Amino acid sequence: MALMAADPKTALERLATGQAWREFCDELAQLSEDLERSGGPDTPLDRAEAHRYLTRLISSAFEMIVEAGDARQPAFFESLNETRKSGWDNPDNTHTNAYISGEYEYRIRGTRGDAHYMTIAVYGGSLGRDGGRRTISYVDIDDLEIDATGKFEILLGLREQPGNWVQTAADATTVMMRQTFWDKARETPSRMTIERIGREPAPPLDPDFLDKALQRAIRFMRGTNRSFFSYARKFRESSGSVYQSSPENSAQLLGIPKMRYMNSWWKLPADQAVVVEVMPPECRYWSFVLSNYWGESFDYRKFQIHTNAKRARYKTDGSLRFVISENDPEREDTNWLDPCGHTEGLWTLRWLEAQDHPTPTIAVVPADSLA
Repeated sequence: MALMAADPKTALERLATGQAWREFCDELAQLSEDLERSGGPDTPLDRAEAHRYLTRLISSAFEMIVEAGDARQPAFFESLNETRKSGWDNPDNTHTNAYISGEYEYRIRGTRGDAHYMTIAVYGGSLGRDGGRRTISYVDIDDLEIDATGKFEILLGLREQPGNWVQTAADATTVMMRQTFWDKARETPSRMTIERIGREPAPPLDPDFLDKALQRAIRFMRGTNRSFFSYARKFRESSGSVYQSSPENSAQLLGIPKMRYMNSWWKLPADQAVVVEVMPPECRYWSFVLSNYWGESFDYRKFQIHTNAKRARYKTDGSLRFVISENDPEREDTNWLDPCGHTEGLWTLRWLEAQDHPTPTIAVVPADSLA
């Protein structure tokens, strides 16, 4: 996004006197207080995760806005990964973003990689501003031209171009390259670069840019929390019922337009198990994931907290049984998910390009009845 011109002396004075940094830290303190008022679970584990979430949000804001926030000199960054999570992330995904502006044209070069599903999306607006986000373009990479070696080139801009062209808009702010894998640890991701067409040499760091970047970082964090915590409260207040997303909400929150999301808040009494059962529809992809109140999937590097259509165990009739319990019932027809010490949390079921969207059934049963 292009920055408004400002008096560099003003920004320099704000930095030199420490005013810009003090204002940033004051806003961070307010964000910490917002965590306490968000309506989340009040356990030592959840409180610790809440404040770890805040450190990750700060890290994400710095990477996205301070380091890669100039649309005149775009650079890809990972917006979601194993330790940077938001909005009930999918462990099977990687999200590679860049800040852009409708004022400019861009070129993306890359390799296709092994992802089962890969898309490019252009978004306008911002979670931190009035009006939120909107989806401008959403394209399946496999609908574009890719050469025999798996290489591709994509042009972004307002003017239609021959070949692989993806449309932007005057209010465009972000391009996202999303990849969905069956087994991310063993499959090769795409490698990509982005450049502004006709760009000038990169200038030295401008005090005005940094001053505004700190303000934008706060706006991003505040907007992210406001958007997702409102959903978290709804989920928790309707514990045990299934909440289905709408395509409009998915688009606003950077979801996949052809993905249907189902969420339910679960509570795990002592010596009990939460059992979720459903007959999966014909679809391109599905996954089932456990997450905390703060919009973070549990640590899938260390624990069994999700599965998908290729990794799941099916019952003899083709249906699925997911079990959330402290111990694995060790059944070949059951998909066990580790609550990782939590007594409550959110599960998310995703169907991509499904013919129908069946609603799962939920039951809480004695854990030993499943052995």
